[in-house]
Amino acid sequence: MSSTERQNAGPKPRTLTRSQPMFHRVLQADPNDVRQALKDLRARFAPQLSADTMGRLELVLAEVMNNVVEHAELALLPDAMSRSIHLCVVMHDNGLSCAITDDGGRLPADCLLPRNLPVMDPLDLPEGGFGWCLIQGLTQSLCYYREDQRNCLAFMVPYQQSQFSGPISG
Repeated sequence: MSSTERQNAGPKPRTLTRSQPMFHRVLQADPNDVRQALKDLRARFAPQLSADTMGRLELVLAEVMNNVVEHAELALLPDAMSRSIHLCVVMHDNGLSCAITDDGGRLPADCLLPRNLPVMDPLDLPEGGFGWCLIQGLTQSLCYYREDQRNCLAFMVPYQQSQFSGPISG
């Protein structure tokens, strides 16, 4: 076997039939930046996803990133403009893997506890407090940890059966 043949004998890279299966943004913890990141995400993935999957992805990411904007503790950093959110979404065969990191305050421990929405009269429902119930209900494999001064949240937004418009080959 020649040296050229040995170099080419290794594993072949996986070929993706989808274009741009990964989305990554670093943005300021600001409502306008969150809105723009969600628009960019839609532009990237909407042609390849069902409306249902795209809607669930947007709802979860909007809830998480808007919580970061709303609840991040400014006291942790002297310059509020330096607060950032890192967002990464990767398409897989079974769903969209999402990772969000931010330099805001620690996530309260009770946010990740399993919850059941109480049965209430629709006229008596409070305005907020349902975000983590939505996030838990629309995701799988929800994982949170804190490393140094950064929050790290990861989860999967699953496709529904036959929701994805094309397989990965390779």
